[in-house]
Amino acid sequence: METWFPRPEKPDPTYARAHEGTVSWLRRSTLPLADDCREFLNRNLSVLPESCREGIFNHLRHEKHHKDGFFELVVACTLQELGADIDCEPENPIDRSRVDFVATFSDETVFVEAVSPVLDKELGAILERESPLTQLIKVSVPPGWAADVKELPNVGPDESKRHIKALLQREMNIPPPTRDDEEVEVRGSFEQGDLRVILFPQSRHGLSADTKIAISAVGYWPNDQAALRGAVKRKYRQLSNLDGTSLVALNMTSTTSRREDLDRALLGTSVTRLDQHGNEVGRYFQRDGLFAGGQGEPTISGVLALPQVGFLRCDDPVLWVHPRFEGKFPRALNDLETRHAPYAPDVDPTVIIRPAKKTNLLGNLGFVEKR
Repeated sequence: METWFPRPEKPDPTYARAHEGTVSWLRRSTLPLADDCREFLNRNLSVLPESCREGIFNHLRHEKHHKDGFFELVVACTLQELGADIDCEPENPIDRSRVDFVATFSDETVFVEAVSPVLDKELGAILERESPLTQLIKVSVPPGWAADVKELPNVGPDESKRHIKALLQREMNIPPPTRDDEEVEVRGSFEQGDLRVILFPQSRHGLSADTKIAISAVGYWPNDQAALRGAVKRKYRQLSNLDGTSLVALNMTSTTSRREDLDRALLGTSVTRLDQHGNEVGRYFQRDGLFAGGQGEPTISGVLALPQVGFLRCDDPVLWVHPRFEGKFPRALNDLETRHAPYAPDVDPTVIIRPAKKTNLLGNLGFVEKR
């Protein structure tokens, strides 16, 4: 097996530092976990066709492109595990464009473009802003209690937090709870907004002594549909002028995005009709997704989404089928969980889900065991 990611010679048994990238950590850390991650990359790169290894490795070894490279590696291995022979970035003789993969199955050939959109962007910004305040709350929570964070003031990273720290230390200076139904509310109003935290006994939910922030209920409503739709839409050019079935392989690794979000982004939305009294009087399926409308055979036959992708796991791929696609997918793809727009929107206004015939398809990739 070729060693694409060698073990560092200098001992460094430390985990990744704050804001440190994966590539930097793999280059310096000699922890067993880092060894396992390097072994995962080396082993799976080695089973790819020689023509595929260098391009994917060049993405993997750069911090800026590591996420894309990791997903490309998983997609390539997934296609192989499904039984395809793969070719990487062949040139389209019609327009000289290149597609990420051509997967040749025994019964069909499929062109595949891989894409990793930035999901949880709003949540990431919120967490980055709130992290210092959440840490203040965590260190202030007294023994025996856990915190449910309801509201936090909008304090900038460079603004003083002394007044908030003083309030937390004062209001949370309480003895351990004596009953499971006890609660203590901590409130404060500041120039940047309100703070509200509910303390409740750890024993109520069997929490460990070191679990101080049990619930962070600061309002956040995920909105990744535009990012999902845009990621697929950007691949129309690469998949045009191809004679055959084409797929977008989509990295859906996210804290908040679910299959239903991609249903809405690609296919449409189930809508409930209410009368003037708020009573349900009917339902229908509104075809307003990216795959709605149009005529003839679609440029993108479907989306092959991997809901979670990482060193520790990768969920089985799920296939979203374009409503106008009339061709044939390889039999191996038909064994996956598939999702279709309803055939009669006014009769059964929900996405049609066909369960997977096979599971644990990617077990051979050898994901890293958590240490």
